[in-house]
Amino acid sequence: MTGPSPHRGHLPYPFDREHCLSPLPHTGLLAAPGLARITLPSGDPAHLAVRHADVVRVLTDRRFSRRAMLTTPGGPRWTLADLEEPSLLGLDPPDHTRVRRLCAPAFRPDCVDGLTGAVDRHVGRLLDGLLAAGAGRAPVDLLATVALPLAEAVLFDVLGVSSVQRAPLARWARRKLSLTALPPEQALAGHLALRAHYEGLFFPARGGDALVPGGLFHRLRDAHLGGGLSRPELLATAVNLFVAGHATTAATLTNGVLALINHPDQWQALRRDRTLLGPAVEEILRFDTIADVGLPRLAVADVAVGATLVRVGEAVVPSHAHAGRDPAVFDRPDTFDITRPPGPHLAFGHGPHHCIGAGLARLELRTAIGALADRVPDLRLAEPAIALPFPGGSLIGGVSRLPVYTDAP
Repeated sequence: MTGPSPHRGHLPYPFDREHCLSPLPHTGLLAAPGLARITLPSGDPAHLAVRHADVVRVLTDRRFSRRAMLTTPGGPRWTLADLEEPSLLGLDPPDHTRVRRLCAPAFRPDCVDGLTGAVDRHVGRLLDGLLAAGAGRAPVDLLATVALPLAEAVLFDVLGVSSVQRAPLARWARRKLSLTALPPEQALAGHLALRAHYEGLFFPARGGDALVPGGLFHRLRDAHLGGGLSRPELLATAVNLFVAGHATTAATLTNGVLALINHPDQWQALRRDRTLLGPAVEEILRFDTIADVGLPRLAVADVAVGATLVRVGEAVVPSHAHAGRDPAVFDRPDTFDITRPPGPHLAFGHGPHHCIGAGLARLELRTAIGALADRVPDLRLAEPAIALPFPGGSLIGGVSRLPVYTDAP
């Protein structure tokens, strides 16, 4: 499905790519001193920040507001399915700070370190299934068999949910993440279904409780009952944590494995030298940032960004993906190289809205990729990369399946 017609001279967003190996579009914009102009999925105009310094500016300057983007009457909107909800991604300080502080303890470094054993066990179990399904040179989908169930299992460990209907949750999340792939009413329906699900989880009608004491969701409900979190904030935060916590990690792991096995020299280097595991994860995050842009901000004052003056009431979209290809920051930015010294990529954002689960995502990526290198040394694609399904029109990019062989050729 295509989005609204772009304004004259504006690039329509989301950007199209022909296949999963297509280069990041419009990297020539990095040479321009100012901001580009795009048409949002809603049809509204916006600025696009692509240079690393400009993206950091947009993400840290409080004159660019996430809340105003959702609440300003008659202002530009991201999509026609936007809801005015007070989620972690839709608040500004001090409300954002208050809600984030309630969630942050679950993602502290010591808490993430404490999950190492559980992540190891999840990965081991899922790779057992991958190897069994791939025995006899049968192709198996790594996304469905490993990446998605790993991201969901680890996330529900953190959230503290004892039983879930995972299939509909993942389906609703895909709908919510649609920018132009689905009609706005279907995207909105996915969001509303997730909200209704979590309302039933937090406030069950027939007794029983699926929330594990001590889990993040249990603590958030206690905060709500104690007056520290409104009901809309509770539900919006739950939806936000679920969607952002599983879809991005699963897609990053899938596309990261694709990048490694599509660069056999890099895959073999990682297999020989496990000290490259951390740098490999950072290079995966930089090279193919799954959410290629961050959510838009609205200027609440006139702000100069580079050579562009953004006027009050105008929207600005930060492009994390383009910032990761900025030659002013990264040497040979269009080369996938796991031996490069880790640099300041913006795959997890920056500033107040820096991804709260970045440490957990890195743990999952390191564990899964390291285990694949150990246990599946002959991992390779079962189909040509350019033939892999690569649907567009979503906030989260990547292939929708990754068929691989696990046995030796």
